[in-house]
Amino acid sequence: MSTLFTEHPWIASTEPLSPALSGIQISMNSRRSALKVLLSVVTVFFLLMIVAYGGRMLSQDWRPVPQIDLLYANTGLLLLSSLCLQAALLLSRAAKTLWVRTTLAGAGLLTVLFLVGQLTAWQQLTSMVLGDFSNPSVGFFLMITGVHGLHMAGGMFALMRAIKHSFGQANVRALEASVSNCALYWHYLLGVWLVVFGLLFIGDNFEVLLRICGFI
Repeated sequence: MSTLFTEHPWIASTEPLSPALSGIQISMNSRRSALKVLLSVVTVFFLLMIVAYGGRMLSQDWRPVPQIDLLYANTGLLLLSSLCLQAALLLSRAAKTLWVRTTLAGAGLLTVLFLVGQLTAWQQLTSMVLGDFSNPSVGFFLMITGVHGLHMAGGMFALMRAIKHSFGQANVRALEASVSNCALYWHYLLGVWLVVFGLLFIGDNFEVLLRICGFI
């Protein structure tokens, strides 16, 4: 006989909740959703800065930012840190906690080097323009790279939390979720940096940028 006449849907079930509805899972899902909302807001913010940059380029007092070769090395460091986090994510899925901890530490070190490199690039730019910040492109450079750097520095707190999860009797699923969030954040900021670096600070992309911003 089918279970159609034996089930009583109006009676509360005494079976335990599925793992998907457990407290840990709900917490992980909430953090993932919050991260996606944050990235959406950050995307709009960077787009507005790029549009403002493109509009300001049309002014007569605009002069391009001097070429800073160190930015290429900094880009490589950020790329490597993102790759480390991707490796950490794959290792967390294989429950190789020790290697997860190692790759997370490597990502953190590379990120610190990236931030130090960005500060050094600021110093180089200041020396190139002899402390003259009347050129609006210099102000935009400092603002955009500064905001990006602050987001990277903020991500270090989440990275430290992921490393903390890798010690002791860590919940494997919680560790994987924590590493996954860090990896998504790092991949996203790498993508933002590549767009910003490619459009604003490499060569003569004046016409391309103006077309993207809708000025021509």
